[in-house]
Amino acid sequence: MSGIAKFVRSSQLLWDGSASFKLARWLTLCRLCVHKPRNILSFDVDCFSRESLRYLYEEIFVREEYMLESDAQEPLIFDCGANIGIATMFFKWLYPNSTVVAFEADPASFQLLERNIEKNRLKDVSAHNVALWDENGQIPFFVNAGEPGSLLMSTHANRMSGQEKEITVEARRLSEFINAPVDLLKLDVEGAEAKVIADLLESGKLDFVHQMIVEYHHNIPNETPRLGSFLSNLESAGWDYQVNGRFFSALARNVFQDVLIHAYQRDGRFHPPSRQSDISVSCTR
Repeated sequence: MSGIAKFVRSSQLLWDGSASFKLARWLTLCRLCVHKPRNILSFDVDCFSRESLRYLYEEIFVREEYMLESDAQEPLIFDCGANIGIATMFFKWLYPNSTVVAFEADPASFQLLERNIEKNRLKDVSAHNVALWDENGQIPFFVNAGEPGSLLMSTHANRMSGQEKEITVEARRLSEFINAPVDLLKLDVEGAEAKVIADLLESGKLDFVHQMIVEYHHNIPNETPRLGSFLSNLESAGWDYQVNGRFFSALARNVFQDVLIHAYQRDGRFHPPSRQSDISVSCTR
């Protein structure tokens, strides 16, 4: 899709979307097309490049891919794969009294995430510089040597297309952070989503979660596709879902896809344990 066609499509989705302040969001998109504005709506944002900021803003604030509708005025939201914090800002923009727990594996992106939290005085937001996994420890993580903060960073070297640089990061189980009902779990962990969900299923912590938005990475090069088993595990655990993916020709084969899965507990089932725990609001490395 050309840049103009994408802009037109994004504009259409914005005006058809659910969030308010459509004109302000559209004008910000227009400014991002020609230069890097200092402010994104009410947020002062530090970023790696105008191109990456525009992509994140378009995906999150314009296309509303992480749109949340909650009866709770103070929802608890987990932003897993927070990058520099644009989704975290979106959630605080939607629900100013929400509590957001953010996770980012890449040290360079985490520095900007911390800075954006601090300079915008985002209350009730915690940030953790860890990769989410199915066990605790140290794991290899692959970044782009020539593009700090690349959105293709992953625990899979194949995502980098030959430009990968291996670093070591701390890995943690997400289940250890969940001790209260979670209104939304946003999961964009570049190929580790199956391991994270497996941990939540095994620990029983998936019962704490009301709804999820999962970016599933389908057809990672040189890896066996497992989208069917991933969805089957959700179905067996009592979850339904809607799936959104970019359309390819019917003749396409082995094409990588970001598949967005909006999952919710079947028949409104949401009965987490009533025990409440304090949520840390400090940034941790």
